[in-house]
Amino acid sequence: MRVAVVCQSRSHALVLAQALDAAPEEITFLVESETLDRSLRRLGLNTARGSFRDRELYRGALPASLLVVSLRDPRRLRTVLEAIRRERGETPVIVLSISPLQDLRVRPEQYPFAHFVPVGERFKPLVRADTRLARAKIRVRQLREVIGDAKNVLVLLQDDPDPDSLACGLALRTLLGRNRVTMPMGSFGPVTRPENIAMMRVLDLEVRLIESEEDLGRYDRIVMVDTQPPHLRVRLPRVDAVIDHHPSQTSYEARFKDVRNAYGATATILTEYLRAENVKVNERLATALLYAVRSDTLLLDRPVIEADVEAFTWLFPRANTNWIRRIERPELPAEVLTSFADGLRAARIEDRVIFSHLGPVSREDIIPQLADFCLQVEGVDWSAVSGVFGGELIISIRNVGYVQRAGAVVKAAFGDLGPAGGHRSMAKALLPLENIPHLENGLPTDRSYRFVEERFLAALHRE
Repeated sequence: MRVAVVCQSRSHALVLAQALDAAPEEITFLVESETLDRSLRRLGLNTARGSFRDRELYRGALPASLLVVSLRDPRRLRTVLEAIRRERGETPVIVLSISPLQDLRVRPEQYPFAHFVPVGERFKPLVRADTRLARAKIRVRQLREVIGDAKNVLVLLQDDPDPDSLACGLALRTLLGRNRVTMPMGSFGPVTRPENIAMMRVLDLEVRLIESEEDLGRYDRIVMVDTQPPHLRVRLPRVDAVIDHHPSQTSYEARFKDVRNAYGATATILTEYLRAENVKVNERLATALLYAVRSDTLLLDRPVIEADVEAFTWLFPRANTNWIRRIERPELPAEVLTSFADGLRAARIEDRVIFSHLGPVSREDIIPQLADFCLQVEGVDWSAVSGVFGGELIISIRNVGYVQRAGAVVKAAFGDLGPAGGHRSMAKALLPLENIPHLENGLPTDRSYRFVEERFLAALHRE
């Protein structure tokens, strides 16, 4: 590979010498200044000196694999482009511009052989990314101060842990240099969805079942990830730290809070922590975090921000996609198909919402799976699927992503009956059966389900 660089600045030359995909001996810097020529030669760089107007300067370096024009003085750009117009042959030409392209003294369309690059615009996302990492370093320091030298630290997950919470628990343990003994993951409910069970098996993850609030007394610190105290079946007035991307709740206290509702996944926040601290992310952790971002954002199809895309891009080459395929295709028991069939037969549509009530189910994960499936029905913007499990009426809500926030609607509809909330396009309510009217033999009736539907539709029209 042979590369020619037209430049006027030592700093430009040093940056390009590192950035170009070529060995130092393959790069020739074309300069006018004798001082710059001597400076670059002392650094061991190849140079050729002459007037930028003189086509002879370029004949010795062209044709090449690439010609880069990086000028500190934009007034000389036309001179260089006119000089290389006939000498370049088939050499690709890149023009690096500090100024916006519309402010250049030349019009790019006058030189169709050159590719103009607005360096400032290209540099902006890099600066934003490093700004996020700089802020993450401060947050990690604050988190470390809260955890201190505590011997037993619990990472408390949501009642039915999902990929985002599982990955964040593993990431937090890695960040703080702990293991599953000194920093276990725990939950007030078991992991139920087949994909999440498969994730635990493939990535060797463990979650302790917390039986009661009293069980928490054995831990010196409690850190919650991907959830907040009001979302749990057991209400905790205080925890030590919370890291989450769901809408911020105010009815609890924590010494450390990092709640970012704009983020598509809490795993994105933990990825920033790890990168900011230069923590080695092995294949197992990268796979967990990547799968978490994929699942919480539906492969970036749900509303995401630049930080989510950056985390996905950074994690992808470090993860094991074969493991992810094994996680995403778990075995489903036949009873799931039976419940799906019953739910679809009884489904009905009102105001672009499809409702389905499964009654008692043997597995909680059947409910959100059917909610996901029902959203594919033509003419539907929302799906609302309920099922009775563990003494509760569990309601899973999904929407197409460009309507009202699902979490806000569900909280408005059912927040006074039990824990309720979620994201823009997916949400959940856990309603104790004693709070549901019109029960018979302890189970909801058609009147009970109509009560649920009317509440949801009323909240939907208010939001």
